[in-house]
Amino acid sequence: MTTAGIVGVVLAAGASRRLGTAKQLLADETGCPMVARTARQLAEAGCSPVVVVTGASHDDVAAALAGHPVEIIRNPGWIEGIGSSISCGMKWIASNPTAQRSAAVLVSACDMPSVTAEHFRAMIGTSTGLYVRVASAYELSPNGTVLGIPALFPKSDWGALRSLSGDRGARDLFRLPGTLSVFLRNGNFDLDTSSDVIRWRAERSPPTPSPRLMASSIAQSVLADLDHEVANTRKMLALVPADHLDFSPHTKSWPLQKLANHLTDFPTWGVITLKQDVLDMAVPFPTPPPMPTTGAGFVAVFDERMTAFSAALAGASDAQMMETWTMKNGDAVIMAMPRIAVMRSMIINHMIHHRAQLTIYFRLLNVPVPGMYGPSADETT
Repeated sequence: MTTAGIVGVVLAAGASRRLGTAKQLLADETGCPMVARTARQLAEAGCSPVVVVTGASHDDVAAALAGHPVEIIRNPGWIEGIGSSISCGMKWIASNPTAQRSAAVLVSACDMPSVTAEHFRAMIGTSTGLYVRVASAYELSPNGTVLGIPALFPKSDWGALRSLSGDRGARDLFRLPGTLSVFLRNGNFDLDTSSDVIRWRAERSPPTPSPRLMASSIAQSVLADLDHEVANTRKMLALVPADHLDFSPHTKSWPLQKLANHLTDFPTWGVITLKQDVLDMAVPFPTPPPMPTTGAGFVAVFDERMTAFSAALAGASDAQMMETWTMKNGDAVIMAMPRIAVMRSMIINHMIHHRAQLTIYFRLLNVPVPGMYGPSADETT
């Protein structure tokens, strides 16, 4: 299905000096060159047209794209860096009447193995109807989540993108208020060196499956569900209005700030469920940190906790997921069920339940409600 109004741009101009060979032409597990793979994924996500910006190895890259429905644009100033290539792609869009009528552009590199069409769809879904800036979030640094490409830029950003130059990309735009993000697992991994390629090939082509490799199927199914729901929860948290933190729709309802903060707790509960066999509610919990006061603050806390949860879940075996997990209060057992059931009900479904409550708060406060499983009423009117 085509997503109207989204142009896809693949950055494929670099010389791959550290790698020593054109990373654009590295073949994935199906034999498809990485540049063609990224272009195909953008098209599968609904982007049209898809533009590939080339530079070094232009002829070889163009040959690798033969038969693919893409526009190939050669950047004569590719050696200057990524800013020059983004600008080149945006100038082509400005000169093309069909592309110019689009509402947003989704920019990606061609050397990020963790990027999928599903990730592109999640970014488009996060922006659709709102057409706001959406970056990929990955790799916690001492200052918090790193935001980068792939990234979706609304038309209001296009002038700034055309003016980019040199080796500085769109990082200044990511710092602007209103930037949303979608978590990209292993997003900090790209194919810059030969050791990166060796690691990539080893991970994508494992040896004969061992019991440990085969043991992750249940956890992987949870991760698949979790990725979609995490993206939806982040959309909601990013829109929490700082001037209505005390709002409550009923005397028995939590204030908005407390409800939003509770949504950031679920990744922590996920880690507890994976790392402990028993949780005793009679044992005092550590003093919680202060609650965030802005949408960006809630997202930052949620992202940090999600990183720990995703890492713990990725390392879980089927045996662990089927073990009984117990919650009790002193001697009284509150629940005892397989860990996978706790993940589905008390973590993922429980998060969805409270996120749905937040939509009611937003509606009463006249905050546009984003779509969760398709466009919301605010996105179709």
